[in-house]
Amino acid sequence: MKKFMNSSAMQTIVDYCTRIYLGYSSAAITYYALLAILPTLIVAGNLLSILNLSLNNVMHFLNHSLPPSALTIVRPIIKSILTQHGLGGFSISLVVMLWTMSRMVASIRISQNTIYGVKPKHIAIIDQFVSFFWLILILGIIAALLMFAAFGSNILDALPIRQSTINHINATRPYIVAIGLFIGVSLFNWLLPAKKPWLPWALLGTFLEVSAFMLLTQAFSAYVSIIAKAYSFYQAIGSVIVAMLWLNFMALISNICTIITAILNDFWPGTSLRRRSPFQARVK
Repeated sequence: MKKFMNSSAMQTIVDYCTRIYLGYSSAAITYYALLAILPTLIVAGNLLSILNLSLNNVMHFLNHSLPPSALTIVRPIIKSILTQHGLGGFSISLVVMLWTMSRMVASIRISQNTIYGVKPKHIAIIDQFVSFFWLILILGIIAALLMFAAFGSNILDALPIRQSTINHINATRPYIVAIGLFIGVSLFNWLLPAKKPWLPWALLGTFLEVSAFMLLTQAFSAYVSIIAKAYSFYQAIGSVIVAMLWLNFMALISNICTIITAILNDFWPGTSLRRRSPFQARVK
């Protein structure tokens, strides 16, 4: 044990863990995520109203896809947006949403590049365009999957497909969406950094990240249910604070899983684990 603690492998692990200040990086990502929430909801609500989707279908999807802490904030906003239409508000919200979300993705990319040891470029506009490109691609995939999860039944009913086939598709829909979201997050962790990790390590990091997200959501849901019963003023202020903490912990988990992926990629960077790895050389 003492030999390992003094080895270069341990020094490498410590180096990766200290390359980034987790608190500051997570706070920066959370800041832009919070800024993006309201314009994103306004844009989504206007798009749903354009598609003539009923309020009941939207709220049914939200009840099954969001934790109570976030649902407390989102529900009244969505109800207000679906009952009030405004093209001017939609246009402004679309611009603000794209800017804030591109900044959020840029913050995530900067954190990932710092962890992987990639020096920042002096031309920031290039990183901004790269972040915007991956934002459109990956979020487009995730948005399509979420729309399929929420309104897939309505779409399938409108197609000339037998009812038995529709029932089979609806039965497998949650698994399809879960796999699709996992693939989307994997692409996010694999393609977004300037230094691409080995794909198996990116998939492993994504698995740890998604699992931690699920545990975090369950923990916050339980916390919200307990606090809501104990304090009457919770929904006024507490829901906003809990949502902020929830996003901050999600950003923290994402950075930690990126560190794990970077360490594994440094020790076993090749396509075969059977050959002598840098980790084995550093321990000895």
